[in-house]
Amino acid sequence: MPFPFPDSSTSDLRLHPYLGLLARYWAFVVAALIIGALVALGLSQLVPKGYAATSTLYFSINFGESGSDLNQGATYAQSQMLSFAELARSARVLDPVIDELELDTTAAGLAATMDVRTPEHTVVLDITVASASPEVAASIANATAASLTDAVREVAPRDGDGRATVTVRTVEKASPPTIAAAPNTRVNVVAGALLGLVLSILIIVLRRLLDTRVRTVEQLEAATGVPVLAAIEKDPEVDAGLVLARDPGHPAAEGYRRLRTIVERLRRESIRPGARTRKATTFAIGGTHASEGATTVAANLALALVEADLSVLLVSDTEVAGVTTASGWAGGAPVTNASVTALLATHASDYDVILVDAPDLSRSSALTTIGQVVDGVILVAGNGTVHSAELRSRVDQLAVAGVTPLGAVLNRVASTAPKSRRRAPEVAARRVPLPVLENN
Repeated sequence: MPFPFPDSSTSDLRLHPYLGLLARYWAFVVAALIIGALVALGLSQLVPKGYAATSTLYFSINFGESGSDLNQGATYAQSQMLSFAELARSARVLDPVIDELELDTTAAGLAATMDVRTPEHTVVLDITVASASPEVAASIANATAASLTDAVREVAPRDGDGRATVTVRTVEKASPPTIAAAPNTRVNVVAGALLGLVLSILIIVLRRLLDTRVRTVEQLEAATGVPVLAAIEKDPEVDAGLVLARDPGHPAAEGYRRLRTIVERLRRESIRPGARTRKATTFAIGGTHASEGATTVAANLALALVEADLSVLLVSDTEVAGVTTASGWAGGAPVTNASVTALLATHASDYDVILVDAPDLSRSSALTTIGQVVDGVILVAGNGTVHSAELRSRVDQLAVAGVTPLGAVLNRVASTAPKSRRRAPEVAARRVPLPVLENN
């Protein structure tokens, strides 16, 4: 029997799988971003504040009076600025500062609190000192500037008259800062938020990569190697009864109607032209585990077919509340190859469609033999309840018995309909009573 699966697919219209994951778990991403920002804010409040004070020096060369001499002097001064910066961090400059301010540290320890920089192509030197006290930071910066001035005066070359060729002037003294330089709370909060964002995305992606459970239509097709006939939306009130009888306008009910369309096409193609007697088209519906919801799918599909004015017999082994047992079939007996074969021989001409709710493959191999006497097998996979490797193994189990499923159904997918959706009118009463069984 050819498989009339629609050529069009909505998968091309979907976002990239990882973008879809972010859209699905957006609340987790936002929460991680906020938590990261709050943690960074809290840590910033716990870290002791640090203050930075800067003293600025200007260096010039006393060399000649002509423009050419002054230009050469400026060039020479620029070339020496790195040397002056290193001198500022030396013990020759810092030891007097330690003695003057009576600091409990060494020259190396004091140098670690300093940042000495000279802007490129200038003769300006900035001495920045960090400290927990704004007054101490300013005092050390100014004392270091004064000590460096004395050191340069002593070590700089002198002219023929014994005068120092390098002159150092303080152009800006350090003042006690009023705003803490560290921690930078704003930067830390932004960094914490970004870190939370990155970690949340990493967790989502890793979860996606490491989780082998079947959750999407694409994963189900890849695991089974057969087309997905329908994706049935999750029905939170499944325990209250079959959705097609209880809430015909529910999105899940529309999923069953789409599945019905496929089954109807299969039935039409199975009817032989000119046949004098009617013969039911038979389908076995089963899953890998009892938790997949195969019985619920079979029962709702039966009601969807009845909606289309088809006479349906649903074969199962337990009774479902609210649906009476059809005459000619007694519920409660195990569904086996023998019982199904006998039932088909008796009722094949009484119904348009016969649906067999087969035992799941984890507790019985009946589906492998039932599949040999029906027109087609439909596999049901519950969203997130079966791993792809196990599903492939079950398909291989059917293949060994010579059974190739017509397709698969992804059951209990996440809801996408708005809460304010329009409800469809109630469905008319069933044409025939169905031996429908308990929802699994």
